[in-house]
Amino acid sequence: MKIGDRIRFFRIQQNKTQEDLASGVISVSYLSKIENNQSLPSLEVVDMLCERLGIRFIDEEEPTLLDELNDWYKMLVGGDKEEIEKLYPLMKEKSNTSKDSTSLVYFMLFELRYYLHLRKMNEAKKSLDKLHEISDIFTEDLNYYLSKFSGLFHYIEEKYSEAYDFYKKAESILIRNVFEKWEEADLYYSLGLTSSQLWKASLCINYTNQALAIYQAHYNYKRSAECQILLGISYRRSNEFKKAEESYILADKIATTLNNANIKGFIHHNLGYLYSIQGKTDLAIKHYEKSICFHEVENYKQTYPSIYSIIVAYYNNNDFKNGIKWVNKGFEKLVDAEDEEYYYHFKCYRYLMTEQTPEFEDFLKEKVIPFFEANKSFKYVADYSEILSLYYEKKYKYKQASFYLKVSNNALKKISNI
Repeated sequence: MKIGDRIRFFRIQQNKTQEDLASGVISVSYLSKIENNQSLPSLEVVDMLCERLGIRFIDEEEPTLLDELNDWYKMLVGGDKEEIEKLYPLMKEKSNTSKDSTSLVYFMLFELRYYLHLRKMNEAKKSLDKLHEISDIFTEDLNYYLSKFSGLFHYIEEKYSEAYDFYKKAESILIRNVFEKWEEADLYYSLGLTSSQLWKASLCINYTNQALAIYQAHYNYKRSAECQILLGISYRRSNEFKKAEESYILADKIATTLNNANIKGFIHHNLGYLYSIQGKTDLAIKHYEKSICFHEVENYKQTYPSIYSIIVAYYNNNDFKNGIKWVNKGFEKLVDAEDEEYYYHFKCYRYLMTEQTPEFEDFLKEKVIPFFEANKSFKYVADYSEILSLYYEKKYKYKQASFYLKVSNNALKKISNI
């Protein structure tokens, strides 16, 4: 790293402005030229700037520290959460006291990944901004990680198009450089997930199969099962129901071997949905109930989607008695304000299976539809707008019925154009 790059890097890393660093030493404009490698300063000036930053003039490489950081990052991708958090303060201390600027840049990147792992989005945003500010001095390897982690940041923020663009940028660096196979698989899996969120089934299948081939070759059974679930979802969206079922069954075999209740819960929920759209209601409900049993073990909030799906299945079969029974079960499991989405789902179907009053109309119009619009959950905007349209039609309020039918159709278009 050139001396100007090092000075700028450590200044930004320490949250110092150019004014802070230059004060009493040189002018801000001269510091700017030094940082941009447009002027070679005297040794006296370099010494004073380095002293103020607490660094040495000569960069000292520490390959052992870089190896430790890479091992920690590998844990972040697929390791033990407790061990990851235990090692963080140690990695931070070693990096901050190191004289190796390269290792410190890697730590900053992996610290960003750590914040994303813990969903500390405010800290992640600050790290991301700081890293983008110095990205012009990055090697291709460093730019790869920055692009990949930027993709993950936007994925968590549910900005899937932006996430996909960053992941593609990372892929373009990956294909012209050498990375370990587990890293390659992780990027392809991330591209598969993002393609799935964008409803790009063929892209999802392509990327997920690339990831799956590597995971299988390296005996990563958990990720292999997750890939099979992702493939099942894409096959189902492509109306390849037999292939979807085969993927889910393969995933279930792996999850059984791993004794992983959480993965089995997701598999049975997806099997339930697969059978539901084929009109196999009894079989669908059976798998939704299995999903609930598995998720109750360690992830009770994941029972909500299956409970909701059972409610919808009974409603569509005009079995309001069992439908209301499951609505009540759903309300029993809701425990905090964060469960607003499923509160709206359960309450809507309670109205639908009991009494559709003017209060129900206001609830849909003022609460439910705006909530799902704000969260860009266009499927539910479409579903509940159609329900409200039918409600108005039964009341002979055709203008309002037409309006909400348009809202529903527009929401469906947004899904297909994502």
